[in-house]
Amino acid sequence: MNSQCLPLIPDRAPSPAMIAVAGLSVLALAMGIGRFAFTALLPLAKEQGLLTLSSAGWLAASNYGGYLVGALWVVRSRSAHAARRLGIGLVFSVVTTLAMGWELGSAGWMAVRFVAGVASAWVYIYATGIMLRALVHAHASGWSALHYPGVGAGIVFSACVAQFLLNRGAATAWGWWTLGGFAALVALPAAAVLIRAELSITATHSAPTSAAHGVTVHPPLGWMAAAYGLAGFGYIVNATFLPTLLRTQPGVADAALTGWLVVGLATLPATALWIRLGLWIGAYPALIACTLLEAAGVALPVLWPGQHLTALAGAALLGGTFMGIAGLAQWLVRVPDPQATSRRIGFVTACYGIGQIAGPLATSGLAQGNDLTVPVLLAAGALVLSAGLFEVSRRVERLV
Repeated sequence: MNSQCLPLIPDRAPSPAMIAVAGLSVLALAMGIGRFAFTALLPLAKEQGLLTLSSAGWLAASNYGGYLVGALWVVRSRSAHAARRLGIGLVFSVVTTLAMGWELGSAGWMAVRFVAGVASAWVYIYATGIMLRALVHAHASGWSALHYPGVGAGIVFSACVAQFLLNRGAATAWGWWTLGGFAALVALPAAAVLIRAELSITATHSAPTSAAHGVTVHPPLGWMAAAYGLAGFGYIVNATFLPTLLRTQPGVADAALTGWLVVGLATLPATALWIRLGLWIGAYPALIACTLLEAAGVALPVLWPGQHLTALAGAALLGGTFMGIAGLAQWLVRVPDPQATSRRIGFVTACYGIGQIAGPLATSGLAQGNDLTVPVLLAAGALVLSAGLFEVSRRVERLV
């Protein structure tokens, strides 16, 4: 048979290890760098007069607004071009990271951060979907534990770059260009692996259609969505402003970026550990415990300010929980029907995104000068309420 008549099919699908490492890499680029490098570079930009606390809040809200729009776009889309959109998302993630190195003015930077948010949502959703499908297809789902630490890996790298620049008094632009250049180098091979995996699945496996055998009852989402939205508000204040907060406190100013580095390091094993704990004690008890620990971590830096131990403990608790909450919540909302699962995850992710937008805006409105005590304590309170609503959601599900 003429090979030119055959469809373009990879000779061999990538190994599970390659797929997981590629997933880790793209999350590091689009989330750890494309999304959270702003947190690491914010103290430097603030000290160089490029941003104020208020303008930083609006830029962060613009980015999280883009993430919300990107997530809703995926949910509403009727097309299934996952590989293509993953590639588009990675390109825009790299371009917008590089673009932040130029002084574009407030409106320009807000537009760039908005597009970066859309790109990070596309990469997170499509890369995770491809990775999970490919690993299930290869009967190697356990490798997915290597995918989620990508967010922490990107945070660690961006914190190291920001600390290097801060020590040398370098311009903030060099941070964006360094991180964007690194992202460009890693994005291509990582995307190639995931796209190859997606093509292999498409060529050899048709997704099963959901056949209704009797009446399928899906657990209600209302209380879970409300709790998850509050969790988005609760973590994002410190996830955006922790280095800036520590930089303003006598006694820990020199540890501002060390705190953010600790967040990244604690994130690396968090999702796998919390999901394993959820399998042991139950997903809801693990989720509630994770949320309460995050509330403590958020509040520590302002309840005992100026203390290295509490600052770093708070950072470790933040990093060790926020991805755990995401992993456990998404685990709980899934149902056997893959299309329904996508819609349910998309809905709670949108609520989470609304909480993320509200966090920086509340900080801009409630911060008193450089004092972030009020918005940080409000965020911690939101997490305590979130844990309570997760318990309500558990009890409601038992009644279904």
